[in-house]
Amino acid sequence: MTARTDDGGAALVIDRTSEWGRRWRRFRSNRLALVSLGFLVLLALLALFAGVIAPYDPNTPDYSKSLTDPLTGGNLLGTDVLGRDTFSRLLYGLRTALFIALTAELLALACALVVGVAAGYFGGKIDQLLMAATDVMYAFPTYLFAVILATVLGRSTWSIILAIAVGSWLTQARLIRAQMIKLKTFEYVEAGRSMGAGSMTLIVRYLLPNSLGPILVTTSFGIPAAMLAESGLAILGLGVAPPNASLGTMITDGYTYVLVQPNLIFWPFFVFACAMLAFTWVGDGVRDAFDPKDE
Repeated sequence: MTARTDDGGAALVIDRTSEWGRRWRRFRSNRLALVSLGFLVLLALLALFAGVIAPYDPNTPDYSKSLTDPLTGGNLLGTDVLGRDTFSRLLYGLRTALFIALTAELLALACALVVGVAAGYFGGKIDQLLMAATDVMYAFPTYLFAVILATVLGRSTWSIILAIAVGSWLTQARLIRAQMIKLKTFEYVEAGRSMGAGSMTLIVRYLLPNSLGPILVTTSFGIPAAMLAESGLAILGLGVAPPNASLGTMITDGYTYVLVQPNLIFWPFFVFACAMLAFTWVGDGVRDAFDPKDE
């Protein structure tokens, strides 16, 4: 980039804007994604500090307050059939849903990184073996596999996380493998190898950082998919065990009393839908920020 000096000559102007700075600007230009990110931060804070914000214990019943209306008897959003405060259960249910979705996606990402990097970087028989195992996993419907695992392992939080994560790493593993195959032939990788850099150094310092864009995009879309899977398991009666709450179990339990107290299903469904949309819009913003056409 050049600019004119006072005497009419040309001077070199160095653009010091970092690559991440440019991507952040592109993300901020998507106002919907930026607002969605702020909304998700708010949800995360509400979930994190649920123990401080919730006015009642979410699992303690009070049968004298069964199915009360919102703003009645000190209950902001009313109570459920057992007299438990809906607002308190909503906060804890949000915490559970986000914890399951984030943890399951991180676990799936870890599996995808191990398989994708090993297959793409080393190639040969390792690639063939790992991709054969991946193809076998693809043969099973992901959601059906999660249902089977949740049934076998029981209704604990960690069994649900494992059930969701086991079927969620396949697409990411293939994506990471493709990135490794492409990037390992680049000149800077060959230069590092010729200077004596080991495989782990090349992977950690060069290959993974340059694969971060597609990984972040798939992860941002994977989190709402995990939330949806957790809610689906709850509808089938395989969600977190009572009396603990999640958004999925609250929706399932509230459906029984939808004609008597519709707010029991409205509020968890509303928060769930808003969170899903926010994650999706943030994913769109991340995808635009890392779009190579805008480089």
